[in-house]
Amino acid sequence: MKSYSIFQKADEATVTAFLDWMRHQERGVYRAALRELGALKKLRPQYMTQKPVAEQYAWLHKMLSWKPAETIADHLLQVWLIRKHEEMLISFIEKLGIAHNGHGVVDVLPETLDADKLKEAVDMLFAKYPAGAVSIYLHMFQNQTETGWPELQAILDGDERVTIR
Repeated sequence: MKSYSIFQKADEATVTAFLDWMRHQERGVYRAALRELGALKKLRPQYMTQKPVAEQYAWLHKMLSWKPAETIADHLLQVWLIRKHEEMLISFIEKLGIAHNGHGVVDVLPETLDADKLKEAVDMLFAKYPAGAVSIYLHMFQNQTETGWPELQAILDGDERVTIR
């Protein structure tokens, strides 16, 4: 699932939590997103920054759900996952036995995933973290290769805990 599709299907609470975190913890990235998304619609940079936060969030959600904004949506989701959910990323890839740089960034992805280890890793994530964040991460992880992994796709399609379909 592409990043813009994630935003199309994500629940409002997850998107609001995501945007709140970006606005407060990654202010420069948040402002750059407003500026770049505004440029896609030929808006002055001040136009959105002067709007109330609720209007900014609604507009950002709408824009990040738009296919031409896919690169920006990808970047924002990656920043959010790597900086806010580093512990989740690390615990997942360690449970799968994938080597990483200590911060959850993987250089070499495996060709296949062990179905039993994957199920254990997914169960652990849903037990420890919000379902919306886990769902986004699993979809983004699946996007790390061109074809993804059939074992993970089966979970994304069939696990009722996955909130984004």
